Amino acid sequence: MPKQTRVPLPHRRALARLLTPACRPHPALRLEPDQWVRTVRAALHMSQAQLAKRAEISQAHVALIERGRVDPRVGTLRRIFAALFCDFIVLPVPLRRPGDIVAERTMDIPTPRIWD
Repeated sequence: MPKQTRVPLPHRRALARLLTPACRPHPALRLEPDQWVRTVRAALHMSQAQLAKRAEISQAHVALIERGRVDPRVGTLRRIFAALFCDFIVLPVPLRRPGDIVAERTMDIPTPRIWD
């Protein structure tokens, strides 16, 4: 039997809150990072050059991110959103309940053969 990983109580509580349907973000809020950067920047009436200067990256890189041509690293997104006066939070949204996944995994394990 595989070793069980201990999960601290606050982490289990956070996961339980994520699993409640009321905590799931509305589908309209599920934008790609490039869409969020462009939307927030435009709402703040900030140019790409101003954002690039504040985030300490090149304007060309900001343009590539906004067009979806590059997949920025998490650190880069943190700097960009900090420059946009926003917190950057990575929030996993489970597609299925963990109990269902565990049950499915245990059903896939073949029973050991006993040799006579």
